[in-house]
Formats: sequence, C-alpha cells, structure tokens
Amino acid sequence: MKIRNRKIFINHLELMASIGVYEEEKKNKQKIIINLEILMTNETEPKGDNIKETQDYSQFRKAAKDIVDSQHFQLLEVLTNKIHLIINEKKFVVGSRVTICKPDIFNDCEVAYEISNI
Repeated sequence: MKIRNRKIFINHLELMASIGVYEEEKKNKQKIIINLEILMTNETEPKGDNIKETQDYSQFRKAAKDIVDSQHFQLLEVLTNKIHLIINEKKFVVGSRVTICKPDIFNDCEVAYEISNI
C-alpha cells in the first residue's frame, strides 16, 4: 500500500496582533499574516462526505487566533513557537509548519519567521 501524506493548509490568515519590542509596537496592534501547513495522520481521512469523519479546519484557525489575541508578544519567534506547539498537540497531527509575516514593518520588504517539524 502506498503511503500518502495528508495536509491541511491555512493560508494568509490576516490578524491584528500586539507584537514588538518598540514603544510604538506596544501601543498599536499591527498586521501579521499566518500560514499553517499541518501534516495529518491517515486515520482521519474521510470515507464519505461527512465532517465527522475528518478534522475540522476551523480548530487550527481558532487556535492560532486565540494565541495571537491572548497577550502582547515582544518577539515574532515566541509567537510562532507558541502556535507551533499548540498545533502539534492536536489529535492526529504528525507535524506542522508555521510561518508568520509582519508585512508592514519596513517600506521595502516583509519580515517573516518560520518553525517546522515536517
């Protein structure tokens, strides 16, 4: 039997976050963009067209959103790691990749940080 990889992607989740080390960043939320790639076990591959047979994508979106809303983060690395840890604790998750971008901190580029165990 051929081994298959099953992944859920949540792309371009745009949120306002309290993040940064500078006073201006502590006073004003800024836009971040989160991308999640979640490697799933094959145990939850649906046999029919029924959400009860698989993983609801919204649980991963909600987990990321709840963490972002939970506190001020000084470092993008800490926020990214916290989301990565929570996603990997979910049942049937084998591994994940979490990338968070701060698109507006420089005029000429975006800044992003990524953690992955897949």
